[in-house]
Amino acid sequence: MSRLSTSKEQVIDDTQRLAVSLKTLAQMLDAHRSSVRRWLQEAGIRPIALGRGRNGAIRYRWQEIQAWLNSREQGI
Repeated sequence: MSRLSTSKEQVIDDTQRLAVSLKTLAQMLDAHRSSVRRWLQEAGIRPIALGRGRNGAIRYRWQEIQAWLNSREQGI
């Protein structure tokens, strides 16, 4: 079981994470948010909207992100 460290130095178990924000992904990948958004679009990973309007949150399914990252590691 792998673990990730967030910017607040909290350790989060991968099995507990359901969705992740674009900002968090960009920090994890050390890339700009627009780059990460483009990569996810190219990979066919669609965001999910939680809530409506300006107070809604946009997240990405963690399982889809993990699968995408694993496929990128194997391709290198």
